[in-house]
Amino acid sequence: MKETYTIDVAVAIIVNKNNEVLLQKKDMGYPWFPGKWCLFGGGIEDGEDPETALRRELVEELKFNIGDEIMKFKVQNYQDETDKKIKKGRQYVYLVDFKGEISDIVLNEGAGFAFISKKELGDIKINEHDFNVLKEYYSSTQFHS
Repeated sequence: MKETYTIDVAVAIIVNKNNEVLLQKKDMGYPWFPGKWCLFGGGIEDGEDPETALRRELVEELKFNIGDEIMKFKVQNYQDETDKKIKKGRQYVYLVDFKGEISDIVLNEGAGFAFISKKELGDIKINEHDFNVLKEYYSSTQFHS
């Protein structure tokens, strides 16, 4: 029987001026979706609200400080599995505008990062719930045509 634990997470759809999203490639030693692409973010610690957790995670992972250009996009349930563990909880998804240059990004976690266009999403290995969130983002007329 697999060990199951619950953790809520906050992640960011970080969008540049070309409407591309910033994704992180997990390294092969990472237990959850090794070698796959995913949104930046992470676990919400005790006493943190989701936005505070996201701000902390983006500084830890990218040395990226979010300004006021942040908006909640959606909240959904998620579940991830490995051979031995199940991780589940609520995923808080935020939209964040990236106004800097790619050279401003300092990667502290993972195997790499890239800005990915809507067209490129189907060509990469990405974790399923983040892929579904990005499909919803790109199809949302509220934000982009």
